Amino acid sequence: MAELVRRHELQNGFQRADAIEQQARQLPTMEQRVFKRAELLAARLGLVHQLRVWDHFRRLIAILLSVFAIVGAVAIVRGTLSVTQPISLSYALMMLLGLHIILFLLWCFSLIIKDSFGWVGRVSLWALEHIGQRQYNQQFNNTLLTIANQYGLTKPAGSALTHGYWTLFMLAVWFVLFFHLSTSAYVFTWATTIWPAETLQTWVSVIGLIPTLFGVDAPSVAALWDKPSESAQLEAGRWLLSCVIIYGVAWRFLFLIGSIIVLIGRIRKMTIDLTLPGYAPIIRKLTISAATELVDADSDVSGIDNAQWRTPKPGQGELVISLDHEADSAWLKQHQKESWYAGVIARSEDKQRLLARLDEHPVARLTVRLNARLTPDRAAMRFLTLLQQYCLNVEALLVVPDKTDERRIVHWQDCLTEEGVTWKQ
Repeated sequence: MAELVRRHELQNGFQRADAIEQQARQLPTMEQRVFKRAELLAARLGLVHQLRVWDHFRRLIAILLSVFAIVGAVAIVRGTLSVTQPISLSYALMMLLGLHIILFLLWCFSLIIKDSFGWVGRVSLWALEHIGQRQYNQQFNNTLLTIANQYGLTKPAGSALTHGYWTLFMLAVWFVLFFHLSTSAYVFTWATTIWPAETLQTWVSVIGLIPTLFGVDAPSVAALWDKPSESAQLEAGRWLLSCVIIYGVAWRFLFLIGSIIVLIGRIRKMTIDLTLPGYAPIIRKLTISAATELVDADSDVSGIDNAQWRTPKPGQGELVISLDHEADSAWLKQHQKESWYAGVIARSEDKQRLLARLDEHPVARLTVRLNARLTPDRAAMRFLTLLQQYCLNVEALLVVPDKTDERRIVHWQDCLTEEGVTWKQ
């Protein structure tokens, strides 16, 4: 959501939302404030609604892929068991586990050569771009890919999708196979091959090594070679089921758990990159008001914002004012009767009177004393900008009393620099 809002503001300009920003400032860290502002602002911009629609499409695609996995499992099992009996166990293993193992090896190879979501993820993203509201879907997909690549989530997320799909697929294979073996009678054998019986028995022992650990022994080649008994047939069916659950479901499930653990670990390490373009004005806006309470001597700028732009007149002499509040009471007591000091300018009437004075008697230099304990609010910044239309040389003097928050001073400096006002301290 934060990335969506950041991109929206880069394209459409900074969104001013005082109420939202005020609510976001209540959170302790800047990252949490940025997230909260993005969440609330996205709702106002309509992004939340579009994201929910996108999420519905994502769930629909997940359901369709799951149905496809189940249908594929039914097709593989029925195709395996529909051959002329007796059914070769080696053929059944190849049909039930062959595609699963081949694609697992391809997945291992893909980890070396590229970062991707895997074919399941790519199919999902492609489908999302071609259904529903394509403009928003493509925007959300691009944002998702950007975040995944930025934080190294592509491989673990793609692995979780791939292994999750094949875990479901092989689990469906096992259930369908269990249903068929429980309701129909099948005759199994070890088909005659180019290998001698001893070599074939060696391979059977290797394949059956792990099932043996769980108490399921592989049927011997000799037991199924010629007129096998009913007990041998039952043993062959149970062993086939155990191979599917161990080499298909359990194997994939372990890799699925591993992928999810890696993915969660990387997600927990994610921190928003506040140095990205678009975050600077947001951070400044949240930090300024979060560091201090708003203390405006006068937030009424009526009549000032409506003033038309004017060219400042050249003048003579220097004039000093204190904006909103004078921080140094001793300095004020000493200089308040000086002719070059125009006093504390706090109310709207004072500001209008000062502008009229500068218009009638322009000065060469205007020094504005600012109390660094106050907040650099919008009213003060607008008035300083307006003063630049009445005097060619306007300079801000930051008066820093004892125990003034250093962050607040930095806020003043940043705001003055942004408004193009020369300042000193």
